[in-house]
Amino acid sequence: MMDPKVAGDMRVTYPVFNGNRANLEKHVLISLAEKENFDNFWQYIHHPESFFRDYIRDHIRSYCSAKESEKIKTFKKISLEDIKNAILSAIHKTTEVANESTTASRWLDLFCDHLGSNLIFPRRDLISIEHQEIKDAEFLKEAMSAALDPALRKVEEDCSSKPIDEMVPDIEKILSEHLCGCWKQCPFCKAIYTNTIPEHAGDHSVPFHHPKAVNEWYYHKTDYFDINCCTTSVASDCSFILDDLQRFPYKKYRAAGGDFATWSITPDTSAQPYWKWFVCHFRSELEEKYGKKFTDVGTIQDSWSRITKEVLDDLKN
Repeated sequence: MMDPKVAGDMRVTYPVFNGNRANLEKHVLISLAEKENFDNFWQYIHHPESFFRDYIRDHIRSYCSAKESEKIKTFKKISLEDIKNAILSAIHKTTEVANESTTASRWLDLFCDHLGSNLIFPRRDLISIEHQEIKDAEFLKEAMSAALDPALRKVEEDCSSKPIDEMVPDIEKILSEHLCGCWKQCPFCKAIYTNTIPEHAGDHSVPFHHPKAVNEWYYHKTDYFDINCCTTSVASDCSFILDDLQRFPYKKYRAAGGDFATWSITPDTSAQPYWKWFVCHFRSELEEKYGKKFTDVGTIQDSWSRITKEVLDDLKN
C-alpha cells in the first residue's frame, strides 16, 4: 500500500515525472547532454525502453535514499495505519452480516472477502480462530484481535525492514504505466514516438527528427554518412535503398512498407540543434561504432560545429 503513495509523491515533487512522456523525454535528453556519456546515448538510441526504465529506477533509488528516509518512514507509518483501519472496517462489516449459525471458519472467509486487496498476510496466519466456538460477537472480536496482533507485528517488521531495492520494481511499474507506452522509432533516424498508449490508432510521428547518421544511414556503395534529417530527405527528389536493394523515392517512403508505412514524416528543412550538437560532439564515436565516415558528401557543416550545449536552453524552455 506504500508504493502508490511514493509514486504519487514523486509525480508531484519530481518535475521529470509530473508531465507526460514528452516531458520525460525532455528531461532525459537534458541529462544525457549534461553527462556527455556516449554509451548512455547509445542505449537511449538503440534500446530506448530499457533505457527509460533504468532512468526511472535510478530516480526512485535517489528518492528512497537516506536523504528521503524521513519521508519514507512517514509513508510506512501512514500505510500501516491504513491497513489497521481496513482491518477494523472488515471486522465491523463481517460482524454485521454474521449470525448465530455462522462458524468461525465462515466468519474468517467473510472477513477475508471484505478485506479484499487489503489482505496483506495469508489467511493461514489467522487459522488459530478457525476451529473456535463462537460464543458471541465480542468473544470473536477478542479472538480476532489475539490472532491479528502477531500478524500485524510481522507486517510492520517486514515493512520497516524492506530494502529499497525491493520497493523499486513496484514503484517503477506504477510510474511506467503512466509514462511508458508505444516505443516505435522512426525507421530512418530512430527518433522515439512518445505516445503513452501502447496499442494506439493512427500514424507515428515526432516533433523533431534526427540526422539519419544517428541510425547509421549512409550513401549507397560508399562509407560516407548521410547527415540529412528525415524531414529534409522526404522533401527532396532523392531515393533510398533497403538491404534487399529495393529503391524507393523519399517522397513515397511509405511504399517501402513495414515501419515506413506507419510513420508520418512532414517535409521540413529545419532540424533540432540538439542532434546536430550530438553528431559533432560524438563524431569519432559514431565513426568507430558504425564503421562509416563524416567526409565527402557526409561532411559535417561548419555551422554545426559552432553549436554548443546552450542548445539545452531550447529544451528547458
